Amino acid sequence: MAVRAAALPPWSVDPADGTDPPPALGDLFVAPARRWPDRAAIDDGATGYTFAELEEGTLAVAAWLAGQGVGPGDRVVVLAEKRAVVPILAVAVWKRGAVYVPLDAAEPVARLRGLLARLEPAVVIALDDRDDPVATTGRRLGGAELAGILAGPPATHTTSAHPPGQAAYIIFASGPTGEPQGVENKAESLHAYFRAHNEVLRFTSASRVLSLAPFHVDVSFEDTLLPLSLGAFTFQFRNLPAGAVMRAVLGRERITHLIAVTMLLTMITGDGRQLTRAKLPDLELVMTGAQVCDPAVLDTWKRQLPDVRLLHAFGPPEATVFSVSQEIGAARTTPYPIGRPLRGLTATLVADGVEITEPGVPGELQVGGEQVMLRYFDHPAETDRVLVERDGTRYFRTGDVCAYDEEGALVFLRHGDEDVTWIAGRRTHLGEIRRVAQGCAGVDRAIAARIRRDNRDVVALVVVAADRRVLPEVEALLSVLPDYLRPTVIAWSHPTTADDGAVVERLADAARRSPSRYFALSADDAVEPIDKVEPCL
Repeated sequence: MAVRAAALPPWSVDPADGTDPPPALGDLFVAPARRWPDRAAIDDGATGYTFAELEEGTLAVAAWLAGQGVGPGDRVVVLAEKRAVVPILAVAVWKRGAVYVPLDAAEPVARLRGLLARLEPAVVIALDDRDDPVATTGRRLGGAELAGILAGPPATHTTSAHPPGQAAYIIFASGPTGEPQGVENKAESLHAYFRAHNEVLRFTSASRVLSLAPFHVDVSFEDTLLPLSLGAFTFQFRNLPAGAVMRAVLGRERITHLIAVTMLLTMITGDGRQLTRAKLPDLELVMTGAQVCDPAVLDTWKRQLPDVRLLHAFGPPEATVFSVSQEIGAARTTPYPIGRPLRGLTATLVADGVEITEPGVPGELQVGGEQVMLRYFDHPAETDRVLVERDGTRYFRTGDVCAYDEEGALVFLRHGDEDVTWIAGRRTHLGEIRRVAQGCAGVDRAIAARIRRDNRDVVALVVVAADRRVLPEVEALLSVLPDYLRPTVIAWSHPTTADDGAVVERLADAARRSPSRYFALSADDAVEPIDKVEPCL
């Protein structure tokens, strides 16, 4: 039987589609562009593209990349912003069989330069023409030149599919090595994820998705690239997050699918009174995750919009976006289970090298299957530490401590590494903050922790040194960190043998009582605010 040119990918839930092999990642937009060329595909409030324009844009950028000599396996960095053009760039990179590496364009320049020195990209694509461009060994494509390419004559290009086992993308996040850690993954993993998770999400060509995820995190694959591949519309939210504004967009854009990490879903929920069918007439599904969500937030949605499907997803980038999912049922006061693995994945709990099967016994969650990453970019020792093989299946050791409930669902308990925490909705390793602070001459050691202040979680840093005059130098070094990692509270302590937990507890108590940013911890356990720390000259 002849294959229909416009058949949707195999992760389509439409039984008339989904029978063909998965398209190359560089051809994600081909089927919807042929079937619905003039349909609105994506909009960011300022710029929008139809499906035909998406595919035409990827062809034009891919042809330009070919002209620069970019080929299979080369790394192409995109300095990503929340703009409708970014999916064009990602898929264009994939048309060349190259490796898509989105980095946050808002990161400090020094941090970006460090990442680029490690990556040695063939091309860096920026959406602006900043006066202080980030240095790179490769070719740079700026905003004005990119606009010219997209507005130029139609281009042709033949897609180079990624061969099995070759990297297709790298996503960076903070990790235990003390520097940004890149998850390197292959096309087959993304195909497997799209197929497995859309069985749960149920995107169709009629779906309208609100995308809140930044493009430098892999949730953007789920809330933008996956629905676009099926002909669904995605709206890219670019405003500062505020509950009332996000709720207004849900209604105005007739959103059917909302995917929001726990922090953002809590903001959207508010007191719950605005979650009505009159204001959200088209909403079909709400999915939250990453962090374990407060049951009160989930219960508010269940009470206010009982016909909306409510999902909780969990899993690290090392297992491709999400690997465990749970549909929320009856209300409860204790945290909901994080669920069961997606189809094609295996989840096991291991303690002291022994697999756990009985309910209530804690163990480390290990996820195995096609979605498990290839490796950490340029960190072979860390890769060897977290990847294990059992019975021919590769598993990722998440470090998350979980247990089974009586029904066999996974329940998250804590992370095994106390340095792993959540700040501003992002999974964060505090070791990166500590490494930067300890790079300052005169610093004995540094203690980084999450504390509660003004009803929100913030980072606190204690610098242990003989002289508190190191604080300006430490403050200057911290400027290499992105905003969400920069400590809100910084304290100096004389050299001490006190337990780190006790030091942090004293500082947290002082920070709740004083609005000061800086504090001094004295030998007699007193904690005093410091008016200001003069910046380094």
